[in-house]
Amino acid sequence: MTVLQLQGTKLEQKRISKPLPLVRFFLASVGVFFIVAMHYFQHNPGGSGLELSFNASAWIPFSFAISCGLLEICRQKVWRYSRMTLILFSSCVLLSLPVFYADADGFAVLNRLLTLWAGFLFFISLQQFVFTHSQRQRLLWFITIAVLIEAIFGWYQFLCLPTNNSFGYDTIANRPYGIFQQPNVMASFLATGLVIAAYLLARLPRYRGKWAWQHLILLAVPILTIPLLVVLNSRTGWLGASIGSLLMLPYLYRFAAKYQQRMWGLMLLLALALAWQVSSTTDSSFSQDVRVTLDSPREIHIPQAYDMFTTKPLTGYGYGKFEVTYITQTALWHQQNPQQYPAGVASLDHPHNELLYWAAEGGVIPLLGLMLAALIVLISIKKAPNGTQLALVGLFFPIVLHTQLEYPFYHSLAHWIIFIILIFWVDNLTTKYHRYQNQYVLALKVSAIALPIMISSFMITTLYSGWLLTKFETTRPVNINYLVKVNNPWAWQHRFEWDLHLTQLQLGIATDKPQLVADYIRWANQKAQTWPRPALYQNLVLAYNDQGNTAQAEQVAAEAQQLFPGITTSSATTAAVSAAK
Repeated sequence: MTVLQLQGTKLEQKRISKPLPLVRFFLASVGVFFIVAMHYFQHNPGGSGLELSFNASAWIPFSFAISCGLLEICRQKVWRYSRMTLILFSSCVLLSLPVFYADADGFAVLNRLLTLWAGFLFFISLQQFVFTHSQRQRLLWFITIAVLIEAIFGWYQFLCLPTNNSFGYDTIANRPYGIFQQPNVMASFLATGLVIAAYLLARLPRYRGKWAWQHLILLAVPILTIPLLVVLNSRTGWLGASIGSLLMLPYLYRFAAKYQQRMWGLMLLLALALAWQVSSTTDSSFSQDVRVTLDSPREIHIPQAYDMFTTKPLTGYGYGKFEVTYITQTALWHQQNPQQYPAGVASLDHPHNELLYWAAEGGVIPLLGLMLAALIVLISIKKAPNGTQLALVGLFFPIVLHTQLEYPFYHSLAHWIIFIILIFWVDNLTTKYHRYQNQYVLALKVSAIALPIMISSFMITTLYSGWLLTKFETTRPVNINYLVKVNNPWAWQHRFEWDLHLTQLQLGIATDKPQLVADYIRWANQKAQTWPRPALYQNLVLAYNDQGNTAQAEQVAAEAQQLFPGITTSSATTAAVSAAK
């Protein structure tokens, strides 16, 4: 019999080659997000969102992860989805509808809605991959490693940083906030890592009776996080860690081996003993005046936000207008009944409760969207195997609690991504996926390629512009060239405009150029309609007094006194007051 050797010749039959799955690239993007990008530090004046440098850098691998998921749909020409996908899509639509109301400020709310839909796209991307058991576990391991990195950084801040350090860390208050620049955000991040470590430990048996290095990492989590939670002195963190850990105990008792239960309990006891030792031997700020409690300003602005919702339950006060409507509405209520209704909190752009934030701005429609999303997650948790439901609730608890007391999703993109991963985790455990054949994927492929390019370019210019603004604000004498070189003012709208026009006011007063002062007055009057801050009114009073228009200065001061009772707006106020305070 004759055997023809065709391989490598033109007679060889051509094989159809299918591209390799993108799961490794997807997991690599998620790994870079948690292990590298979210820990990036760059000097900034504080704030939220892209004003914090680690959020801007984290968006870059986040965009690549979304792109991998979309390209996987193109590769398979199949869209995998579940009932939760459709419910969450409906929830996102409900949350987006109020942007079309007449009172909405679409530009002001654009960042929030883009992040909302980016989270949904990330959820879809997660669903496109058929993860192996180890790959699915790796998602939680990335989070655990990120928590350990932040915990080590927190201990470095607490124990090692000198007074004048390059991070600008306050060693007097000495509340180690890691990269997050806010102690409560750090606390809920650590608490989430603690409950995830307990969850992973129960799912990681010993091989032939031997301990693996993964066990050692998981057992190190309580040692590094619990004493730091005590140092942080955050009741939000304490409650999240305590209740989340208690909810995890039945899961550990049922699925973890006896030796794992004993070792976990021993680590918790050692961590508590270390926490007691640290709190007894250090002089960090554990006093009541710096403690972040569940009362104080929350007792004022959370009920006020609820009153705003009940006043306009159908349409709300308009997306993107919480700060201006909050301060004007509370000023009106306080003027009508000053004894029983407190004045509003100045510079409050979020009521420290996520439900009330959407409800006050958009009315009942976005509130229904949030409730719908919560309901489908709870239904999915209920469908989970017996003995796992409480543990799944425990995974969510620290972050969900934090959203009702502050706004972690705006301070930290990492919190938002962890939240989406946990939703996917529950969905993946309890659902059956459906498949939709899609042969027309060209537009999706172009979008998947363009998305990371556009987002990466935007975030790089955001970081560069932030660096320039910081150099401008800290360089003495002032160098206007830093301000001129800013190439992404859109990402820094308030800060860029403030620096630009404040410099204009100072220059106009110093060089006796009334036209520059008049330009500042024109801008400040317009800005106050959407961004009412005490410093803005203080400088506006100064500008009018410089022009000799004392009557208008007194009128502005009276309006400021009505909006911000107790805040001085006299002519002696300097133009160097920071708007961020």
